Amino acid sequence: MGFMGSDRMKQFLAGVLKRHCFEEMRTPLGVLATDLCTGESVSFRDRGDVFVPIRASCSYPGLFQPVHAAGRLLVDGAMSVEIPSVLARELGATHVIAVSVPPPPCIRPPADVVQVVRRCFQIMQRHSESVWREASDLIITPDLKSVEWNAFDAGPELVKAGEAAAMAALPIIKSWFAGPIAGETLDERFA
Repeated sequence: MGFMGSDRMKQFLAGVLKRHCFEEMRTPLGVLATDLCTGESVSFRDRGDVFVPIRASCSYPGLFQPVHAAGRLLVDGAMSVEIPSVLARELGATHVIAVSVPPPPCIRPPADVVQVVRRCFQIMQRHSESVWREASDLIITPDLKSVEWNAFDAGPELVKAGEAAAMAALPIIKSWFAGPIAGETLDERFA
């Protein structure tokens, strides 16, 4: 049901996360997965172990095997909800910043099954974005016109484009704050 399982991710998460249950998180956490049978979004939050929901949310169809949880077969949450803006609102977010990464142009057609699947998801997500856009206060869209859709080695270029887009949006984000906290300036707060 996929090229590889995600069981090893549990060890990775145990080493990276300081808290392993939703109720222990200092900042509210929500994780989305997609029920492979119904196609519906499944949200995890408030209580319980975070490892299974995170593994399910990272189960990119075709690449990773779906995760069995609570009688469901779960895959990547982006299959049903690309960006969890609505879940962020439900968790108490007063301002939601979404990052939109539109599919870059397809200069060369896909060359293998992984590229075909990836490109199909990019196209599908582009056509289902109205819900998360409506629940977002700010949408940051990095300029990725120079990056081909299958440029797996373009990580540094993608990070630079994201940083540039975030810096351009910073004045809007700063305007959401009424003023300094205890003598602090906004520039100090965001340093």
